[in-house]
Amino acid sequence: MANARMLAAKANNNNIGSLIIMALVFGSCVANGEYLGGGRELTGSPTVFDITQFGAVGDGRTNTFKAFLKAWIQVCASPVPATLLVPKGNFLAGPIIFAGPCASKVTVHVEGTISATTSGFATPEWILFERVDNVLLTGPGTIHGRGEAIWAADGCGKKAKCNLPPTSLKFRNIINLEVNGISSVNAKAFHMFLVKTVNVNIHNIKIIAPAESPNTDGIHLSNADNVRIVDSFIGTGDDCVSVGRGSNNVTVERVICGPGHGLSVGSLGKYPNEEDVSGIHFRNCTMRNTDNGLRIKSWGGSSPSKAVDIHFEDIIMENVKNPIIIDQNYGSRGGDSRVAISDVLFKNVRGTTITKDFVQFSCSHSVPCKGVVVENVNLNFVGHKGGHPSSSGGLIGSLCNNANVLFAGKLNFPLCPK
Repeated sequence: MANARMLAAKANNNNIGSLIIMALVFGSCVANGEYLGGGRELTGSPTVFDITQFGAVGDGRTNTFKAFLKAWIQVCASPVPATLLVPKGNFLAGPIIFAGPCASKVTVHVEGTISATTSGFATPEWILFERVDNVLLTGPGTIHGRGEAIWAADGCGKKAKCNLPPTSLKFRNIINLEVNGISSVNAKAFHMFLVKTVNVNIHNIKIIAPAESPNTDGIHLSNADNVRIVDSFIGTGDDCVSVGRGSNNVTVERVICGPGHGLSVGSLGKYPNEEDVSGIHFRNCTMRNTDNGLRIKSWGGSSPSKAVDIHFEDIIMENVKNPIIIDQNYGSRGGDSRVAISDVLFKNVRGTTITKDFVQFSCSHSVPCKGVVVENVNLNFVGHKGGHPSSSGGLIGSLCNNANVLFAGKLNFPLCPK
């Protein structure tokens, strides 16, 4: 324990190694059955730990990451469900790790604002929840990434390869996660990233960033199972929701998306030996002024994998570009994608578009798309002329390369040639 206290003292004078020190202090304190903070009595409920009782100052200038660490150690070690409280105020913080496993259910309740520092990130995330089962992150507070301070300088919006700025909220190796009521504003890169998570319920949240902000995906999933994202607003500079490798049984309902790059499955096949994707269902969503609509995308030159049972149903579009897309030539690597896409449904899509290519299916020559159904699509063109020229020099409403497509129901655009 003496070593842990020495590390904590170092942390007070050296923020550069804060991430490593935080993890070491946590492990040492819990292993010894002791808590940082000297057993201080808190007012109110004994299971609520207010970060201001551990030295946090909500002035928007004082780095409070050590107060988060001290409060978290108490919360995580509590034998009964406990809450870390961020009260009203603006609390500046560098990288924060909420690491488990914990002794009981834990809640992080944010009433004020947590603001990111603009530098000092040694890892690819700002706030990380890891190996914490049965966790609740709740609002009505705000997670402010302050991305506007670095977007112009990071260069990732123009480079094919670069080190992305940190994700605002990452959840990794978690079973049973709920996020509700919070707002995420101006993330430096991804707003929320789920990795190896199971049983996730995200609802009633807001994600906000300008349309021109680079790589600010709203919610990205990788190896995430049994996920529900419902009743939320996401307006950002990249995909509102992107479902990546190894994700299964994902439901997105009643989400308002826009601005942004749409609702996406992928990109898939970027890395070797990716796991399959299945059971991805988007329903009753509204898209406003997005650069893409409903999209499945995979990289050329990929390893073999599958993407099956993907449904987009009951979607309203307002001034959307590229409403319905399967793009298996995504990225710049070249070669055929070997992601086998099948059992895909686009049903009951209505509204307005500003491009005349309503349906664009560019599938792999090696593994053509199978079982694709387009049913009841009614979109009114309200934008400038666009589209792919046909052999007669006119415009076509749909493009189907290497795709087995069934068109059904009411459709108000020219279909792909037989």
